[in-house]
Amino acid sequence: MFSAVKAVALLVTFLAPGSANLAIADAPTYSWKDVDRVVAFADVHGAYDELVGLLKTVGVVDAGLHWAGGQTHLVSLGDLLDRGAGSRKVMDLLMRLQVEAVDSGGQVHVVLGNHEAMNVLGDLRYVYPGEYAAYIPDEAPGLRAARRAEFFERHPDASAADFDQQFPPGYFGHRAMLGPDGPYGRWLLSLPVAIVVNDTVYMHGGPSAVLYGSSIEQLNLNYRAALRDYLANEEALDRAGLLQFEDDYGKRSELAEQRLEAGAADAGLAAAVSRFRAADDNVLLGPAGPNWYRGAAYCNECAESDVLKPWLQQIGVDRVVIGHTVARNATVVARFDGAVVKLDAGMNRAVYKGRPAALISDATGSHVVYGDGPAVAGIVPEEPLFLSSQTLGEDQVLEILKTGAIEVVETCAPDVLDVRVSAGGRSVRAVFEAASTDQANRELAAYRVDRLLDLGLVPATTVRSRDGIAGILQGRPENWISEQDRVNAKKGERVGLACQTITSAPQAAPARRALPVGVQSQRWPAGGWCDAGAQVQLAYAFDALIGNRGRSLDRYLYDTDSWTLFLSGHAQSFPATDELTTALADQLPRTGPEMRQRLKKLDSQAVERELDELLTPREIKALLKRRDRVLQLAGAVTKKR
Repeated sequence: MFSAVKAVALLVTFLAPGSANLAIADAPTYSWKDVDRVVAFADVHGAYDELVGLLKTVGVVDAGLHWAGGQTHLVSLGDLLDRGAGSRKVMDLLMRLQVEAVDSGGQVHVVLGNHEAMNVLGDLRYVYPGEYAAYIPDEAPGLRAARRAEFFERHPDASAADFDQQFPPGYFGHRAMLGPDGPYGRWLLSLPVAIVVNDTVYMHGGPSAVLYGSSIEQLNLNYRAALRDYLANEEALDRAGLLQFEDDYGKRSELAEQRLEAGAADAGLAAAVSRFRAADDNVLLGPAGPNWYRGAAYCNECAESDVLKPWLQQIGVDRVVIGHTVARNATVVARFDGAVVKLDAGMNRAVYKGRPAALISDATGSHVVYGDGPAVAGIVPEEPLFLSSQTLGEDQVLEILKTGAIEVVETCAPDVLDVRVSAGGRSVRAVFEAASTDQANRELAAYRVDRLLDLGLVPATTVRSRDGIAGILQGRPENWISEQDRVNAKKGERVGLACQTITSAPQAAPARRALPVGVQSQRWPAGGWCDAGAQVQLAYAFDALIGNRGRSLDRYLYDTDSWTLFLSGHAQSFPATDELTTALADQLPRTGPEMRQRLKKLDSQAVERELDELLTPREIKALLKRRDRVLQLAGAVTKKR
């Protein structure tokens, strides 16, 4: 029987590409070219049966679960562990297949996910009870009793039930096997955090700006060093009594410092505590690290392109395939015109209500196969824009707004209503506001310009009438606030102005304090994965383009589930002059390269076609002149730099 111990002995080093037999390479290999067939999957989370079914479907294992993939490269994007009882069986299977594949000229690549790193480091927040139970036989005789005695000595008021709840049977076996000195832990510590196969990077989370300047080789070396640095310093503090096995993972550094200050150890250990704090704070192990970052999966594509594209160019690849973020509707999708593939479709059905999925890349292109039906390969669709809803694409939202029944939820001001619009069994939240024809035309024009640029800043907007009153109906997420709300909350003032008007025309909206553009009275929110400042910079360029003079703090809106920025209030836009306000002009040099590229490609014929019925020829001509002025200001600074 193939054991974890044997696997580690064979696999702690990497295979040289093209090796016919298992061999120890002088240096790890992280890049492979000219591979005819690559099969990738993501985020098993202990769903052993689902994984087995998927591997059979794509033909890389036979009925006996032995390698049948020939020269195929099989890639796991990490998160084998946590949330499911079969995690150990998943590791055993992949460790065995790594050895078997090599004899056929194939490869099995297992990329680290954040949950593998968490388990090795001791962050056990998501370990499923069944995962602990799988390690009961691995607990050393007498170890559990000894740990129980230590625990009660330090916590005399605790009960046996308290101990068993915090440390279920198998807990200490789990730590022994998955810790840095255990067979699974050693295997995990040998794995890469990112690899390149042909024209694609395969990694778990995604590339953030902190990865700039590092090759794939250096990234892997740095990440492994970060893990080992943490573990080495943790071991030193554990030996000194500054850490205890029951310490909350997130408070270890703080507790070690408190015990040092209380005289629990020699003051000479201060440097060790400081090193542990630094290791704990290593950026590669945090939210911006390659195993946690979700920018490529979640954030505004125009803003995030300025992070993603330079990194792909630096690495010399066309795309990145990621897991970590479960794709909506259990469907594998592409973003950034195919430069990102989100492969996590929620394989662990019990937790995510999803399905197993594999991405197959060969001479015919890339296709997705799902493990819950016939093995029919399908194209990877582009992910729709999600702005007004977390579950419905913006085109779907627009159709509902156009035809659905309007139900008033709250009357917020004269002719301003918080509503729910329903059609075909689906509903979305929206704001209805009475508007003149001119106001409505400018709001629609802003929406159409946003879509021409593919910015995703302006929610779905349409003209509707309610009770004989003509107006604008605009989509809203289920949970949202304005920048004014956020500022008020910081001051302890009232929040929840849920029905801010859409048009921002003086006669339709109460007086608001205009946002001093570029002179932020408050820091933009740091919540969520997306850089609010980068999104606001897009808003500045957009406002300069459309000549908007009505932007104020309550026209910057956030979906509080994702902290995605969206905009309302464009009735004071599209003047017949190409003049830019000084405040906006001062901000334009910061316009990112992706926005500049999109403005350059803004086709004048498309603009005229989309806006002809909404604006005058002079207003359209002024829009195009402002576009040229925005590019001129941004380009001048770019040349200087």
